[in-house]
Amino acid sequence: MKSLAGNRVSIFLFHFVLRKNAISFVLNESIAEDLYPEADEQLEPLVHVCGETLMRYRHLCHEEIIMDGNILEEGCFEVMLKTGLGIHFAQTEKQNLFNDAHEIAKLLIDVMDRRTLELKHGTYPGAQPIIPKIQRSDSTNKRIEALARKRESLGSLSMFDGEASGLRRLSPSDLPQGVLVRKGYDHTGRCYAFEHVTLGQLGKIIVFGVNGNTQIDAELHTGNSGVLAEKKKVFEEIISVVEEGLQRTVKHAPDQRY
Repeated sequence: MKSLAGNRVSIFLFHFVLRKNAISFVLNESIAEDLYPEADEQLEPLVHVCGETLMRYRHLCHEEIIMDGNILEEGCFEVMLKTGLGIHFAQTEKQNLFNDAHEIAKLLIDVMDRRTLELKHGTYPGAQPIIPKIQRSDSTNKRIEALARKRESLGSLSMFDGEASGLRRLSPSDLPQGVLVRKGYDHTGRCYAFEHVTLGQLGKIIVFGVNGNTQIDAELHTGNSGVLAEKKKVFEEIISVVEEGLQRTVKHAPDQRY
């Protein structure tokens, strides 16, 4: 077996695989059987944010596997994007994607190491498969928010570097009626996720710095298509509020991925 880079693989860890309208996370079956519940909870937000980033570039990939993680025959870990895809990423976004892919690998390697010790000491309970939950849920949103706060407090990622500090703190009264906001997580920059009490998830707005300028990127959540028009209208109001909240001029209009 060879990796996307063409190197010989000793242990396959994971693939991100293109589907018709989505990306699936494919985990080594043996590791999935041995996955600890706490490891599953740690994997969930990392898998989601990596998948969301890769979705932006899926149209540029014409192969089934867009990203993989493997332990090579030399014993080192390798994570790779499909050849040629990396040139389309902003450097900060790509670095943060790879950082989180490495975190996924570290969790999986830790599972293997712990299970090896259990076998050695006769405490292995036997395979108790845990199927990684890739469907987004309220618990997923909470874990993503917790991950964002952890990354921000540690300052371990460059995702916040260069961001202008001119965005004043918004209050509930600034937002359209029924809209709630929470901290999100995105490899591009500082992320805010919005939802509506009746319409559900609306989308997210990402604030990031480019060459000393503040830019915003808005992504509409297209789920619940029956109310998509209403969601789009409310989300456009939110975008206007955020743009007005920037104390310095935004030179480029937000990229609204509708």
